[in-house]
Amino acid sequence: MASPNHKKAIIGIILILIGSVFLLDNLGYDIDIPYYLFSWPAIFVVIGVINLLSGNGRASLIFFGLAGVFYLHHYDIIRIGELWPIVLIIIGLSFIFRRKGVPRSGSESSDDYFDEIAIFGGSEKKFVSKNLQGGKITNIFGGSDIDLRGSTPVDGAVIEVFTMFGGCDLKLPAEWNVKVDTTAIFGGFSDARTNVDPDAKVTVHLKGFTMFGGGEIKN
Repeated sequence: MASPNHKKAIIGIILILIGSVFLLDNLGYDIDIPYYLFSWPAIFVVIGVINLLSGNGRASLIFFGLAGVFYLHHYDIIRIGELWPIVLIIIGLSFIFRRKGVPRSGSESSDDYFDEIAIFGGSEKKFVSKNLQGGKITNIFGGSDIDLRGSTPVDGAVIEVFTMFGGCDLKLPAEWNVKVDTTAIFGGFSDARTNVDPDAKVTVHLKGFTMFGGGEIKN
């Protein structure tokens, strides 16, 4: 598997190529390149691949779905204006089929794995598991406040984060060694904790993708 630095370099090169083609086209140069390779839907495909490489399957499906809808609209197979209610259906399904046992906003849970979703809204959760395996946080036009200070993670636990036009505040103890490996486009994820223990014995990996959004790790 490619290292984080190599992955970011590949992403950067792809974005530069796409941006260069769009720029030349806007300047009036006649570039004979198929629509499906260099177009706005293609950007969604690239972002979907980025999320897939990062292990965020849910986010990759969202972007592949968006790309598919725009491609079908371009070739006059469907009309986006007639299908916008599908967005409401997808959001409804995400609430129905989300992981069982996840508490409601503001509550406390001892689940060993969490799966939080905030779409067009916000959530505030506290987890106090003594054997935390990891979790997922998804924010789309929404935000989450996740408190894990009362939890004890297994060494190497992975927390996956996806934010698009949203944000996430993650409260973690200073005794945790947190490795942040997130891909960001017009956004970012930072560790703002103070008095972090340099000899922390437990390592937690924070992975994911942020676009027009981000998050922060706090004490």
